Amino acid sequence: MKTVYYMIMMCVVALVASGCHSDLEDYTTGGEIVLTLPQEGTIETLQYSVMMVNLNSRNVTTFSDITASGHIIVDNIMRGAYSVSVEGIVRIKDATSQLSTHQFRAQSDYVSMAATDGGNTVTLEMILID
Repeated sequence: MKTVYYMIMMCVVALVASGCHSDLEDYTTGGEIVLTLPQEGTIETLQYSVMMVNLNSRNVTTFSDITASGHIIVDNIMRGAYSVSVEGIVRIKDATSQLSTHQFRAQSDYVSMAATDGGNTVTLEMILID
């Protein structure tokens, strides 16, 4: 009887101990898209629309905003490989402090957004359309 009781207790301890391991259950991440100008100048205002396509699941994430820099914060997306497309309107101040407004696009076929700490940084060069 002691042997049966001992075996049952060992099974209970094994079940409790196996449930205490730490799984990585954080499937989402964040990061930053940094847009650079193809010419001298600074970005005054950036109105953009971003489309990110997960290359594994084909899920599409889109968002739009206005910012005063070329830095776009990406938050709460699934970790993985993405195709990124950014388009919008940028207002540029050149070296002589003249302002000009342009439409732009920036694109990458493969971007890794796999870091769990949100340290994903992607740098894309703008293509000015007009």
